[in-house]
Formats: sequence, C-alpha cells, structure tokens
Amino acid sequence: MPIRYSMFKRIGPAAAVCLLASSLALANPQTPSNENGGQSGVRYLTYDETRDTIAKYADSGMPGSKIASRGDWESWIREQDRDIRSRIDRGVEDSISNLALFGTAFSRMPRFEDSEAAEDRKTKSLTAKAISRVADLASAIENNSPDERVAFVRQYLKRKRIAAAQRRAYLQANLLRYLNEQRRYRAKLEEAAKSGDKSTVTAARGTLYATRGLSVDTSLLPNYAIEDTLRVMLGKGAIKTGEIKRIAVIGPGLDFADKRDGYDFYPLQTIQPFAVMEAVERLGLGKREELQVMTLDLNAAVNSHVARLSEGGKSGRRYQVQLPRDIDAPWTTQAVNYWENFGGVIGSPAKPLAVPRQLPSVKLRALAITADRAARLKPVDLNIVAQTTDFAEGEGFDLVIATNILVYYDHFQQALAISNIARMMNPGGIFVCNTALPSAHDERLKYLGGRSVAYAQDGSYGDDIVVYRMQP
Repeated sequence: MPIRYSMFKRIGPAAAVCLLASSLALANPQTPSNENGGQSGVRYLTYDETRDTIAKYADSGMPGSKIASRGDWESWIREQDRDIRSRIDRGVEDSISNLALFGTAFSRMPRFEDSEAAEDRKTKSLTAKAISRVADLASAIENNSPDERVAFVRQYLKRKRIAAAQRRAYLQANLLRYLNEQRRYRAKLEEAAKSGDKSTVTAARGTLYATRGLSVDTSLLPNYAIEDTLRVMLGKGAIKTGEIKRIAVIGPGLDFADKRDGYDFYPLQTIQPFAVMEAVERLGLGKREELQVMTLDLNAAVNSHVARLSEGGKSGRRYQVQLPRDIDAPWTTQAVNYWENFGGVIGSPAKPLAVPRQLPSVKLRALAITADRAARLKPVDLNIVAQTTDFAEGEGFDLVIATNILVYYDHFQQALAISNIARMMNPGGIFVCNTALPSAHDERLKYLGGRSVAYAQDGSYGDDIVVYRMQP
C-alpha cells in the first residue's frame, strides 16, 4: 500500500497548497465572537446532535468523550473550537520553516532536496547551510523585501512581538523544532510498519498530526486520485451521472511553502475547489451551470483568498494558477497525464511565469480558469469538528471532499467531524477523503469502496482514497 502523499516522501512539485492570502489576514486569525461561531449561519454543534457520537467513545478516555450534560457540552465545544483554532499559528510556523528550506526568492543558496538534509544527524543541530539560509531569510525581512511571502513572515513576527535582533535566533529555533517534529513523525510511522499489522499502520497514519499545528497543505496529485477514484466508481455503477450540484471542499488550502517543494516564485493560489469542479464536469457527474462549491475552512487567510477570487469572478476576471512539475520526479504516466491535461475543462492555457535558475528541472504550465467558475465559490469560516451550518431539505451537499484534513484530529474529533459532515449532506450524497474513518463513525455514511492510487512509478507513495454514500 503506498504511503499517503501528504506525509514524508518528497516527490517533486504538485502545485502544493499551503497557506496565506495576505499578511493582514493571517496576522489576525479569526476567532468566533458570538453564539453563531462568529459568522451568520454558522453555529456550534449541540449536545443532542453529538449524543450518539459521545456514546460511541464513552470508554475511549479521549477528551470530551465522557460529557453527560448539555451545559458541560456547550462549554467543552467552545473550548474545543478555541483550542483547534489556536493551532493555526503553529502551522504558519511550519510553513515559514519550509520557506527557509526551499524558497528561492530570498536566497541564492541552493535549496535543500529534503528537510532531513538540514539537520546534522549526529548532533541533531542545524547544518551550516540551513543556518545560512535562515540568515538570508532574516536579512530579506530586515531589508523590507517586497516579496509577498517574506512580507508575510515579517508581519507574522511583528504580531508575535519578535524584535529584529531576535529574528534570526527565532527562525533557527523554529526550524529546529520543525525538523525534530518531522523526525518523530517518521519514527512513529516506521515503528507502526515494524508491527506488520495493517490496522496498526492505518491507525498511526490516521491520527499522525493530531497534535501538530494546523497546516493547510494540499497538492495537485490528491485531486488526480480523487478524479481517478470517482471514474472507477462511476464505471462500477456505484455512483451515477448528473446528480451533483452542491459541493463542499473542507480545507481547500493556499500555496505558501509546501513541505516537499516550497516553491515561492508564483503568486498564492488555491487549486482543489477547481480540480473537484473539473472532475465532476469531466465525468458527467454534474452540469457546469448548476455547480456551486462551498469551501469550509477555519483559516482566515484561506477564506479571504477564496472570497476575493470569487468576487473577481463575479466581475468577469479569470483566475490564474501556475502548475509546476519536477520532470526528474518519478511520477507515473497517469499522474503526468493528469498534470498535462489539468484545466482543459475549466479553463484555457495562460502564459507561465519564468522559472528561477535554481530550479532547472522544473517545468511550468499556467491556466486561466473561467470567471463563471471562480464566481461559484463561496468561503465559509467553519471548524468542521465543532461547528455546523443548517440547510433546507435538499439543499445540503451532494459531494464532500476532505483530503489531508482528518489526520489532524484524534479519533473522537474525527467522529464528530464525520457526523457533522453527514448532517450537512443530502441523501445519496458522496463523501470522499484520504483518511480511513475511525471504526466507530456515523452509520448514515455507507462505505462504497476504496482504492490506492500510486503517484510514483515504484508505488512508494500515493494516496488511499475512501468513498462513502449518505443514506436516507
């Protein structure tokens, strides 16, 4: 079984999607300020809505699983929302470390091939090259570089009240912390693999980032896995054409500095909402003029970016994305074909930006997505574990996508999220994710099937996609 692409193998660009829409947006992370979760139409999950899930986990010992009253639940779910949102900053710090490792806009030094090379294996300290790249980033910050990612880091450090004289030390300590965490994640997976037990490996992967900062990484390739899986399901008759109108993408993400590639030579962008839209149109699962896509995210930067591109679409502006690929990466023929043909349904070719000299093996495509499709996106600030929104009968979601999302939560939190997803879906709706659901989950979601999709020619990395249908 291939490891999930969201983990440690670095495979070359996949138009990775991380975070940030503007310095200001993430400098002021959004936190709910009223009983509606800080946004009209969004509210906290009630005790009655979660009672069955709590009962399933009553003996698990997990936080929140022993709540037995509405009053206790109302306090806990609000605290849970605050705790989850507090993890956004740590995800930002992870992305800053990736920028230091892989960015080309602020330094002429060669990039790292992978994060492990930035740490001395014997001393567990930063290598001289890593220290020099951090120094280059600190200098760019100090010199008021206009680069948008550097400007973001500058604004973030300002909000954290990190004085100029402390920036370099702070960035070094942050990078070392990040590398240590990555090493622990690798060790956890390797230990699970030694057991030879598939369920142990699945459990380790499924909650690997349960205490990590909330990164909103994603990449182009999981969208290939989603489309390929939907195609197979359609061919088997498990799903039908023409039934999808309303789509939810949980955690669509933004590209800041991905943990595998960290490209920083093109503007921030989001891809998954459009990739899902294209898959639905290409496979005949829905009609272009009927599709509506709602993005559900708790990151203010992501929501701000999606709101701006949607308003731009309503004004007739196309949305451009850059699609890099490292031609030296051993992608499968199918993965390469997906990259080469991505966007053919939803847009038209655009002139790509220049690729920096430090990236000689990177090939770049550019795509202009049609304005009407951009206009069909609607962002909603919503914590999928703690918050929900209500729909009239038949106006829920026909398709829900959640890739590299559930892995950031423990099994009880995952079960809450899954039950929440189910209550927002229409009967017959399809739920697709790349994290195996916990054994105790909402029975309304019936398992349709799953498949492993390889991205590498040797099958060493890929995604395990699972598909569920919402029952009446």
